[in-house]
Amino acid sequence: MIQIETRALHEWLPEKRWFGGKGRPIASIDVVDAGTVEDGPPALVLTVVEVHYEWGAPELYHLPLLVDADGSPRDALDEPDRLRVFGDLMAHGSSIKGDLGVFQFGGPGLDPLSPPGSSSARTMGAEQTNSSLVLDEHVIIKLFRRVAVGANPDLELARLLTSEDFEHVPPHVGEFAYEREGDDGESLRIDLGLAQHFLREAKEGWTDVLRRLHELYDAIDPEDATEDIHFLIEERARKLLQNLDDLGDVTASLHVTLAKEEHEPEYAPEPVDEFDLREWVNRALQSLDALLAEETAELEHLAPAVRDRIGRLTELEHAGQKTRVHGDYHLGQVLRTVRGWMIIDFEGEPARPLDERAAKQSPLRDVAGMLRSFSYAAVAALFERCEIDSDEWKRLEPWAIMWEEIARERFLNAYLTRVHERRFLLPADREPIDVMLDVFEIDKALYELGYERRHRPDWARIPLRGIARVIERGEST
Repeated sequence: MIQIETRALHEWLPEKRWFGGKGRPIASIDVVDAGTVEDGPPALVLTVVEVHYEWGAPELYHLPLLVDADGSPRDALDEPDRLRVFGDLMAHGSSIKGDLGVFQFGGPGLDPLSPPGSSSARTMGAEQTNSSLVLDEHVIIKLFRRVAVGANPDLELARLLTSEDFEHVPPHVGEFAYEREGDDGESLRIDLGLAQHFLREAKEGWTDVLRRLHELYDAIDPEDATEDIHFLIEERARKLLQNLDDLGDVTASLHVTLAKEEHEPEYAPEPVDEFDLREWVNRALQSLDALLAEETAELEHLAPAVRDRIGRLTELEHAGQKTRVHGDYHLGQVLRTVRGWMIIDFEGEPARPLDERAAKQSPLRDVAGMLRSFSYAAVAALFERCEIDSDEWKRLEPWAIMWEEIARERFLNAYLTRVHERRFLLPADREPIDVMLDVFEIDKALYELGYERRHRPDWARIPLRGIARVIERGEST
């Protein structure tokens, strides 16, 4: 194994945005295995390392490194031209041997005679959990950073949806993984990267919706009557709302595709049973209790109604089916293109264990995530324009609230119209659907509240308002 000075990793690894161990002192870093792609200098080396902390469980990381003659490593993504070779490795199905296993590349959608990476390579922005490399403005490689033994959901579902010719995901064209024999004699695999077509002209859904919301807020006239807000939003935000109609339809199409009975057992839909309902209730209640234990005063007066609403989930007799889902669905995970909406990043919530991210869920969990994203967008646009509770804030807030309600209605109507093409996927009646959405929205908002209290206290009002609105909607029906 090539010699790598792991003490150097202690210095720069915690500075990376995708490093998940921030706040936990590193005790040691062990190189699990390494394979040399190019001798260099500096050598281009693929590594899997295990980071041990002074407390808590260790974590595995995938680190492509440039290693100097003295063993000093640095992140290979800092010199993306050195990674152009990845396109050739995938296109030719190459193997890079390590001391204990092999780094295996594959490129089912690539041409070995014309592999990507012949002319250019660049990285994509500062990403939260992974790193992305664009080759020849044609192929994007997502390098998974914090990794685990087992199938990565993003790669799994990219393969599945590409094989189903689902037109609203970038086609899967390549991948690479680390493989070796485990201590028990069974083979183990750690997915390290996924390659897909690069959508050059795509606009991120979150950014596009915020831009259009600013246009809506700019168009507000002091003479606009309060009773006309609903009509005026429908008129002035027509294109945005039509886009959300389309997004509801595309989301339903995704869920219908994932719910095909012909899928292999690990993907095929299953009925939601009493155990699932109890598990989902317990998950939401645990989040609530954890926040109350932190003395989240703003939540205390809502807690009894929240418990009651969550508990209604166990009363459902028919809750539809559970399938593989996106798992972390929001406006930042969809792109606007000339071909319509495209859905990306099927990894699920990165902080959750791999088995939870790959678990089958009600498709309504994805729907709830997108509804929460509308709530965030409406208020985030206000944060960008004015101070909280200023006169300008108070002038614009009724428009933000009304836009969110209309956006919810448009998205949901389009979604439910299409999704009922797949019988039994959701309950036949609207009432149990609304109960499930309430619980999943509350669960998501509780997760958001915990995050905002730690990182952006001013933004805590967004999930708190979301929880209160769920309770209000239930009381008015």
